[in-house]
Amino acid sequence: MDFINQIFNLVKNLSIQNAIDIGIGLAIIVIFKILSSSFAYIIVKMFKFKVKDKKKIKENGFYKPLKIFFVILGIYIGFIALKLPENIFRIVTKIFRICTILLTAKGFANLFDASSESFAKFRAKLHFNGNDTTINFFSKVIKSLIYIIAGFILISELGYDLGGLATGLGISSVVIALAAQDIAKSFLAGISIISDRPFEIGDYILVDAFAGTVEDITFRTTRIRDAENQVIILPNSMLTTANIINATKREKRRYYLILTLEIDTPMEKISNYIENIKLALNTNQNVEKESIKVFFNTISANGIDISVDFYTNLTELIDFMKFKEEINYTLLEMANQANINLAYPSQSIYLKKE
Repeated sequence: MDFINQIFNLVKNLSIQNAIDIGIGLAIIVIFKILSSSFAYIIVKMFKFKVKDKKKIKENGFYKPLKIFFVILGIYIGFIALKLPENIFRIVTKIFRICTILLTAKGFANLFDASSESFAKFRAKLHFNGNDTTINFFSKVIKSLIYIIAGFILISELGYDLGGLATGLGISSVVIALAAQDIAKSFLAGISIISDRPFEIGDYILVDAFAGTVEDITFRTTRIRDAENQVIILPNSMLTTANIINATKREKRRYYLILTLEIDTPMEKISNYIENIKLALNTNQNVEKESIKVFFNTISANGIDISVDFYTNLTELIDFMKFKEEINYTLLEMANQANINLAYPSQSIYLKKE
């Protein structure tokens, strides 16, 4: 409240000199705002002097944080020009220092972004050639550590004693430890998923009652998007104990169909139809020839069942569905040409006359 009153009194007792100071302060802020991009560019260029492409320099992780920093620096210097009371200026300085810490953390975190050029060079020096999922995971680990360190620095900057804070938790630390068990389990499960690699980002997986495409793997959870375009969040601790089917990892897909012919279809037609199906499948380049199995399977209640079973090398769902449609059309066309009718479920009802 005293802080607000002091600001109000400053405005109320505004003099000509104060007005000049305000004008100078605003001018400084505007100048720094205009030149912030140039300042940021020059500093990044100092460390990237071999890079000639301006776009690459502006894509550097520190460029945007530096640009924001110079705007904030201009505001801070503008406040200096106002010659504020010491207690007010102390608060302004504290805010400036906090913003500087946050922007520095943001800059370092950007450098370790999975898609950044600097992180690629860092991986090359360590001879680390993991897949995208592993790279994304470790990128998040490093960025989280950076923000945790920044958090500790901020707590210290705000005047809190970290040692005294930890001691003062007392019994609460036990509660926190118990609550953190689930987080720790999920974190270790996340590391297990990255090391064992049962699935990766982009894979289509089935986990118990859930199915979808993996979009992200974090410390605690894995996010998948199902066929209804809904996002499902699964704890990593659950994934290490659940049965996971990775449909993306399959090397081939199975086509299986039961064709039911009318019960009075002549045996010669059935035999010729089966042979023609085998011939058509053997001439299709997307069919694995050694897997073809076409047989007179059984005589069911509806008619004569012929099983068509084979594998195709088309693993993508859309490609497989188009291929499946093509095979279905072929089977129907061959049946029509041979004057073979497909049966349909039926039943006979007998009425007893009295």
